[in-house]
This record gives sequence, C-alpha cells and structure tokens, in this order.
Amino acid sequence: MEHLDAELLSLRALGETPGTEADADHLATCPECAATLQGFQRVAEIATLEPAGITLDRPSARTWTAIHQALGLSPALAADPLARPGGQADQPAAPPAEVETPSTPDDGLAAAPIPLRPGGKNRRRPRLWMAAAAAGIILGTAAGWTAAGVLGQGGTPSAAPTQSGPVALVLAETPLTPLAAHTGSGEAQVEQLPDGTRQLTIRLSAEKTSGYRQVWVGTSDLSGMVSLGVLADGTGTFTIPTGIDLAQYPVVDISNQAYNGNPAHSDDSVARGKLSPKA
Repeated sequence: MEHLDAELLSLRALGETPGTEADADHLATCPECAATLQGFQRVAEIATLEPAGITLDRPSARTWTAIHQALGLSPALAADPLARPGGQADQPAAPPAEVETPSTPDDGLAAAPIPLRPGGKNRRRPRLWMAAAAAGIILGTAAGWTAAGVLGQGGTPSAAPTQSGPVALVLAETPLTPLAAHTGSGEAQVEQLPDGTRQLTIRLSAEKTSGYRQVWVGTSDLSGMVSLGVLADGTGTFTIPTGIDLAQYPVVDISNQAYNGNPAHSDDSVARGKLSPKA
C-alpha cells in the first residue's frame, strides 16, 4: 500500500488541507500515516508554545553530586556549579516589574524556579514567527527524510544509520499471515549482530485480542515451540537463544495468550510465517 507523502502530512499538521479526497480517505483508514501526522502535529505544538511564564526548577546540590559520581569527574569539580560560596544557591536575576515570578521556599533541595524567558518584551512578540518556525522544522524534517531516502516504500519514516562500522546481517525473513478469526499481519526478520547475537524483529499490524501476544519459534510440524517473549506493541525485537537452530525451528508464531498463568502455547495463533534464508 502506498502511503501519503511526508510533505503533504506536514502541511496538514500546520492546518492546511492539501491533497485529494482519496488522500483524506487514506489518512482516515491508515494507522501509519495517522501516526506520522500526529508526530508532525506534536512538533508544531511544541514549536509554537508561548515561552513567557514557563519556569524551570533549579536542581538541588544532590543532583550535581550524582552527576559528578556517575561521570567520574575530578574532585576539583565536586562543588555544585550553581551554588555560591557558603552553600547558598544562586538566585535568578529579578525579572522586570511587569512580570510576576512566584517565589519558592528554599528547603535545601531546590531553589526558586528560573524563568525560561523573563524579559517582558518577549511576552508581547507576535506568534507569527513561532508558526513560521514550526513550519520550517516540520517541512525541513520531511524534506530531510525524503532526501536521505529513509522513507520506506510504504512512506513511514525509519531511522537512518548513524554508524559506519559493522552492521547487522539479515539471516532470514518471512511474512506473517493471519490465522482463522484474526486479521493481524506483518513480517518477521532475523538479524545477526556484529557480536554474533541473533535477533528476531516482529512487525505486526494492530489487532484487538482477548489476551497478550506471545512470540514463538517452532518446528515445521509445530511439535516443538520455544517462547521468545511478549509482543507489547506493533513492533518488538527478541534475542534468539544460542542453542536454537533456526533450520530446525523455522516457524515464527504469534499467539493470543489468556491471562491465566499458563505459559504453554494457547493453540490460538494470531499470525504465523516460515523463515526463508536471506540470499
């Protein structure tokens, strides 16, 4: 299925209504495009927040102590950089008279909040520039995805590789076909990491089930099944135990398990596929 273009979705996130009626119908029925649009809308919402009046809490001295210990810094840097000589925490500069800043009692754990942008003039700045900034962020993100080729064939953005070292090797994959009384479908892929670890990645479309979804690998006749874990969302990655030979356990099975404490396979499979080695 061909999904909507990222730039079209970004314009919709900004309140525009580009595209055709067919595009609108697709958006109403496609969870992937709807999720992408929701992400763009969240970016627009954050980019257009009015910063006036937003305050940040000053961290306590114990916060810096924990950071200092975790990073193994020099003893010369042990003092809280936000504290004045004598143990008093720095107080934020007094804001202009027209802006009221509520005071917070200093109980030794946190000092008064620091205004994010205390200047009175910033409060009166027009919101037009913030909307323009949001448009730039969203459109720039969409254009970056397209130019970098990180939009899959379906149009859903995926992460671009950031490392030039060894990469995972795809060993096998299979489509996941829904079984009787179920509609969930997707795909499964086995990768071998540079350290030799094998991982099974499951992507399964949303489907309402009565229980939780368990991931299994099994023999061709399903006489032997090994549980790998619970698929909490539509996508999950599971480590394949070292002793499991996928030539003997080529079947990937997603089951609907009842909340009854019984770890055995429920005999109610949502979707299933047989791994094929990747050439």
